[in-house]
Amino acid sequence: MELKFEQIAGFPKSLSEKPQHFCPGCTHGVNVRLLAEVIDDLQAAEDIVGVCGMGCSALLPDYLEFNMVAAPPGLSIPVAEGLSHEIGDHTLIVVYVGEGDLYGRGLSALIHAAMRGVPLTVICANNLNMGMSGGHLSPTTLTGQKTATTPRGKSAVKYGITTDFSRLLLNIPGVSFVARFRGFTAGEIRKGREYIKRGLQIQKFQRGFAFVEILGICPTNLELSPPEAVKRVKSATSGIYPSGIFKTPEVGITL
Repeated sequence: MELKFEQIAGFPKSLSEKPQHFCPGCTHGVNVRLLAEVIDDLQAAEDIVGVCGMGCSALLPDYLEFNMVAAPPGLSIPVAEGLSHEIGDHTLIVVYVGEGDLYGRGLSALIHAAMRGVPLTVICANNLNMGMSGGHLSPTTLTGQKTATTPRGKSAVKYGITTDFSRLLLNIPGVSFVARFRGFTAGEIRKGREYIKRGLQIQKFQRGFAFVEILGICPTNLELSPPEAVKRVKSATSGIYPSGIFKTPEVGITL
């Protein structure tokens, strides 16, 4: 009897073998591997340019084996849009940026690129704090959450009510795809891989702006072990940052 073998796992070609410098338990490492796996699936390593934001996102050029551009704080979307105008007809443009960078300084640029329906795939790594800067308050920090700059907990009066920024994009006609998954549970990680792939496919066929948010954990700044951080974030974000596909080109808003 002839045996047939099928590879179901392995080391992605688009992922560098360099040791990563993310903190133990950080979900950035999971995100980077998912992106590399999707690029391999699409055989797009020669036809893609990545744009990374500041903070922990700035480490990505060391870990991914395709062309990447580093953008100044708040300007990852404008840099990506410029690349899209110049080379986007034949090249996929993917943005990987943290929530502090994107929803803070970069929010206006995000909304206007979405309004123009720029063919981009934007991946936002949301771990509820400004990780690399020492765990400062970010736009998605939960009400009552303690950070380096809110040691008594985030006050809604002083710093605003916790906001789901992904939902701001849903009613913008230029946005074709919006999804979110939790990068710390096995089931959702498998779904998230398909969300990222779907976003890039939508861009490839010029169907508009695609957005994927990854809810992650930052055990170091939460001062918790990775398992404890998973439990804390999973419980605290229930109902605030739901998972799933919220908008598709075929059926529109699905909430």
